Formats: sequence, C-alpha cells, structure tokens
Amino acid sequence: MDDARFPKIIYFLMLVAGLLQWVRFYPLLPERMASHFGYDGTPNGWMPKDAFFLVMSLAVGLTGVITFLTPHLIAARPDNRVNLPHKDYWLAPARRAKTFRFIAAQMAWFGCAILFIVLFGSFLAMRANFSLDGHFDNDTMIKVMAAFLFVTVLWIVHFVRHFYRLPADSSARR
Repeated sequence: MDDARFPKIIYFLMLVAGLLQWVRFYPLLPERMASHFGYDGTPNGWMPKDAFFLVMSLAVGLTGVITFLTPHLIAARPDNRVNLPHKDYWLAPARRAKTFRFIAAQMAWFGCAILFIVLFGSFLAMRANFSLDGHFDNDTMIKVMAAFLFVTVLWIVHFVRHFYRLPADSSARR
C-alpha cells in the first residue's frame, strides 16, 4: 500500500484519456462555450473555448502538483516541520523513507480522485455545449461529487489511522 507506482500509472492513463477527449471535442465545440451553470443545469456564464481549456489545463496541472510535487515538498521539510501523530516513531531514520513512500502513494491516489473530478466535470461541460439547450447534468455531477466526498472521508480516516496506530512492539523501539 506504500507503492506510488500503481496510482501514478492510473493517473497518467486518466490524463491521456482526458487529453485525447479534449483533442477530439475541441474542434467540435462552439467558440463561445457555456462554462458556468446554475443549480438546475442552465448555463449562466460563458467564455471563449480557448479560455475554457486553459482553465481546465490549470486545474489538471494542480492535480499534478498534488500527486507528484506535494509528497516531495513534505519529505524535504525538517522533521520538526512535519505534523504527524507519533512523529518520533514514524520519522525515525529506520522508518522515514517508508513513511514518505506511504504519503506519496496516498497523495497519488488522492490526485487520481481529483483528476477524475476535473476530467468528468469538463466532460459534462463539453457535453452540455453539444446539447441544444446547453443543459449541464447537475444530477450526475452531484452524485459523482458525493461519491468523491465519501471516498475522501474514507481516505482521510485511513491516512490518519495509519499514523495513529503503532505496531504492538513499537514501544520498545521508540
């Protein structure tokens, strides 16, 4: 569970699929796109197509920061600047690398979840621009966001519990 390779592969596969979707749909979309929608899915804000894809690219870039840069920034901090339960145990020289591998893997999974939300939201926005009424599928987006929030809560609980739990024989090694 502390290997970031698998979630990073998933991340890159989702990224490639999303970029291929953008390349496919870009020429088919109107120059002025509905980009903001009311609670009922009715468009209430528009922007040039290029600006829409720039904003989406920046959002995807942010997921890359979360996935790839944040774990390295945390690992580069001095131990007194890292906030972990049982910090002395988890940041002991014998466990420090493994601790940061776990953090990197967890951040990679979280980055995958955020990337999915960004790509899915951009897909729904593009699909709305293809429809005659420009209606955004809020119901589906709300369900996906609810699932994302549920998974995020589970992820946080797993992450925190990992560091609060010490192996049974750890008290002698602290």
